Amino acid sequence: MSEDTTQVFSGRRPLPPNNSNGEENELPTTEIVGLLPRGTTDYLKVMNVHLFKDSWDTNKVEHHTDRYDSEKLIVRRGQPFYVQIDFHRPYDPKKDVFRLEYVIGRYPQENKGTYIPVPIVSEFRSGKWGAKIILKEDRSVRLSVQSSPKCIVGKFRMYIAVWTPYGIFRTNRNPATDTYILFNPWCEEDAVYLDNDKEREEYVLNDLGIIFHGNFNDIKTRSWNYGQVISIDEIHCTGEEPSQALES
Repeated sequence: MSEDTTQVFSGRRPLPPNNSNGEENELPTTEIVGLLPRGTTDYLKVMNVHLFKDSWDTNKVEHHTDRYDSEKLIVRRGQPFYVQIDFHRPYDPKKDVFRLEYVIGRYPQENKGTYIPVPIVSEFRSGKWGAKIILKEDRSVRLSVQSSPKCIVGKFRMYIAVWTPYGIFRTNRNPATDTYILFNPWCEEDAVYLDNDKEREEYVLNDLGIIFHGNFNDIKTRSWNYGQVISIDEIHCTGEEPSQALES
């Protein structure tokens, strides 16, 4: 009797499990409704994106991620960070509509938390994603972006989507704008919140310490590298919440 090698997936859609950041599906760069007239240039176009991701920049310093050896933006969930977008002309809120979009893993879906459209808002809502315009200067717009304190932890790809009369235009996939979102012991709404500064310093930020070894009558100490602040690119993020990781 031959062995049945047919793969069976649960649920209504035959999709493999989405367990790793390593496999990606990209969003379409255009979603056109009807025909696009020739020479159409009036809609807003993204020219550049600044993430303030150097170790001395505000994002990494305020998010306590400046010790990571990485050129990527690394932030902690539930806490605002800054993004600046340069357009080809000044942004006009009366006629221009755009938003940020964050995607993680394969088969991104909004109800799974793997596709996150971030609306432009006037005020943040507790526990919700949102982006506020805090500065408009010439052709640039600076945003304060707040992530949900319950969002998936891992490497997100970032897109900027612009609405036009002809449909939606998105930026291309750009690895330079990848954003790592980590747990946040400084955020009261995060499940891993710690309310003691000394504990956060010891358990989250401290990378060197000592361990005890030996027997009851002869206890010795030795230095130990916890390896907490390794290169972020070496971390394999599964997109699991703490409870899921404990159960696996």
